[in-house]
Amino acid sequence: MIDPQFIQTLKATAETALATAQACLQVANQLQHESEQNKWVTLETAAAALGDISTGMLKDRCDDGRFKYGTHFINSSDGKRGNYFVKVSAVRKFFETDPAKRPPGRNVA
Repeated sequence: MIDPQFIQTLKATAETALATAQACLQVANQLQHESEQNKWVTLETAAAALGDISTGMLKDRCDDGRFKYGTHFINSSDGKRGNYFVKVSAVRKFFETDPAKRPPGRNVA
């Protein structure tokens, strides 16, 4: 016959292992999300991730100087027409800043 205390200990150990595995999965998912938010992505990808912000709005802020080069965006083009990539986390932080405290653009009235 199996000792009931042994069964209880085994169940408690399994529950602890499951809780630990779930916590590790949650941390891994959070780290993956943060990593994705800090990659350079296309304006289309960023607009989709940000929700109500359009690709045109993002491009305008790259063009007029409100987004800081190297922080918010990069330009992979060698020509006059920009080919912009942005970091979603930096852009989100920009839009979460009070508009009165944001840097003005060069061509913004």
